[in-house]
Amino acid sequence: MTARASGNDRKDDVEVFAWLATAFRWFLAMSSQWRRDGDGRVAGLDYGPAEATARLAGLTIGPDDFAHLQVLEQAVLAEVRDGSRQPSARIGGPRR
Repeated sequence: MTARASGNDRKDDVEVFAWLATAFRWFLAMSSQWRRDGDGRVAGLDYGPAEATARLAGLTIGPDDFAHLQVLEQAVLAEVRDGSRQPSARIGGPRR
C-alpha cells in the first residue's frame, strides 16, 4: 500500500505493509503528541490522547495497532537517540 503523508508540506509517498497501514496513519495523526523530558529531548508519545486521536482521524484501532504504533515510536526514538540525527521541529513541536 502507498500512503500519502497528509498534512505534510512535502508530497512524498510512503510505502507500508497493509498490516501496518492503520498504525502508520495513527502514528502520523499523533505527530503533535510527543512528550519531551526536562532537557527538551523527545521522550515518547503521549498515550493519553491516543484513542481520541485515532477516533477523530476516522481510524478503527485494536491491540495490534497499538503494538505497531509503539514499534514506530521506538524506531523514531532510536534514530533520535543515535545522535547522528537531530529531531526535527515537526517532532513534538517547538522546544520550550
